[in-house]
Amino acid sequence: PPGLSQTAAMTTMALSMHARVAPARPTITGAAARKGSTVGNTAPARLRAAIRAVAPADDLGNSASQLATDARVSTRRVALTNAAAVLVAAVTLPACADEEVVVAVVEAVATTPAPPPAPQREVKTLVPLTTVQQPTMAYEFSYPTTTKTGEPIRWAPSRVRERYSKAEPMSPDARQRIVYEFIAFKGPMTCTVTVGPAPPKLANKDPTQWQPKQVAEAVLTDRATGRIATGQKVSLAEVEYAREEVIDGTTYVYYEYISQGSPNLAERESTTFRHSLGVTARRGNFLYTYTVSAPETLWDSNQGGFEQGIDAFRLTEPNKKKFREPGNEGLFPPLPF
Repeated sequence: PPGLSQTAAMTTMALSMHARVAPARPTITGAAARKGSTVGNTAPARLRAAIRAVAPADDLGNSASQLATDARVSTRRVALTNAAAVLVAAVTLPACADEEVVVAVVEAVATTPAPPPAPQREVKTLVPLTTVQQPTMAYEFSYPTTTKTGEPIRWAPSRVRERYSKAEPMSPDARQRIVYEFIAFKGPMTCTVTVGPAPPKLANKDPTQWQPKQVAEAVLTDRATGRIATGQKVSLAEVEYAREEVIDGTTYVYYEYISQGSPNLAERESTTFRHSLGVTARRGNFLYTYTVSAPETLWDSNQGGFEQGIDAFRLTEPNKKKFREPGNEGLFPPLPF
């Protein structure tokens, strides 16, 4: 009829075709009649309900102006088109017009699956840290004071050396030296700052070409005491991973490694292991390294605090009145001006 949109006309034509093709149903009496079933219905009750769910009846009876306005709404136009397609399929293939099949088709058209929920990020538990500043050699580091469960860690200073020349060496060649160290007797656990010239494996290479894992392995080998028959140092530590990050113009190499430990009160087995985190930064010709270490049995409860401490390590801006460069400390103390 004139005045109806093309979509509404298709729907009306499909209804009239279905009325002519669909066979008449026998008279329904009794309880079914009281529910509203009558002889001569042009479509099953559930089919009509499904059609109304997709295209309400008042939309089909709108005036020409209202239909023209609704035609500008893309979602309604798509819904009406889908309803007409369902009706045409039901008229063309009466065997497929079973009410449950039609309802399933309409639900598939009308239902849009909800988007999956966004994955939740793991929230790490932060532990309190204590920061130590060392102006003479211009660095600072932090160490955790509790485990992730809140149990206090009782640290005690083991070595405090303000100059490289006064620090104890870690190996017979006296290259890497311990300038600051804390120890917790439970474990034991250690926080150590060492300073030393670039290891032989790195000394003859351009620092811009150093690879993170190469730096980690060179530092660990340089502080090792084990040697093979040729006299070459051998590190018993295995680097798990290594990465680098540039902060304020300084390159920091972060790494994790596992090494063989010694029997202690907590681990009386002949073979024990220690888990450690380290970070190394270069200033001039010297490398500054901060490491935190614990027995494997205490690693899970302390890993988070160790990671916070390693991330907080920094080489600070040297103070002209206090700074003493390793290997070039001079004979006299700094002047007071």
